Amino acid sequence: MRIRTIATAVMLWSAALTSVTAASAAQSHPKPSRDESTKAIRASAYEMMKAFLTQDVATFKRHSAKRTLELVSLTYEAARQDPRYQQELQDAHITNADQFLGYFLQGVATQYLQNMPLSPEAAARHVANDSAVSFVTDSDARIMTGENEVARARLVAKAWKIDLTDSLKKPVLREVNDPALRAKIKSL
Repeated sequence: MRIRTIATAVMLWSAALTSVTAASAAQSHPKPSRDESTKAIRASAYEMMKAFLTQDVATFKRHSAKRTLELVSLTYEAARQDPRYQQELQDAHITNADQFLGYFLQGVATQYLQNMPLSPEAAARHVANDSAVSFVTDSDARIMTGENEVARARLVAKAWKIDLTDSLKKPVLREVNDPALRAKIKSL
């Protein structure tokens, strides 16, 4: 599970970030319309993508679903325990999941911006505007890029959170050898 391999595999994450959503604006009624929710999801997608491209871990975490953050923690734990990655983590001075997330964002964002020579703001606008939102229920939506689901948006306590877990599980599981950690990741 070379961290760089994860970063490359998770270039999908940059597409998934297209769909990242967070807190919607104060709402005057308990159930926003689908149009209002779509606007909130797109606005959050912009904020999430910009956080990704500028390596703003706090904002990225604020827009992420709990499952996604649990996956990041389990991935860090797997890398920390695997001799293949221990030196890289040590060289990068990574001692916790937040630092791991920052390191990961830095690597993937750098690759993304090299392949798409735009400012973080322009890239975030592009991503937010090019994703499609398909509602499953009033509190659950699929985020699509083309015909591929890249994330789910879930309404949690009046805030849309992006769940990238299902998009990221497969590339992460290819790199994790520890059976206990694999089981935890699969159960997310």
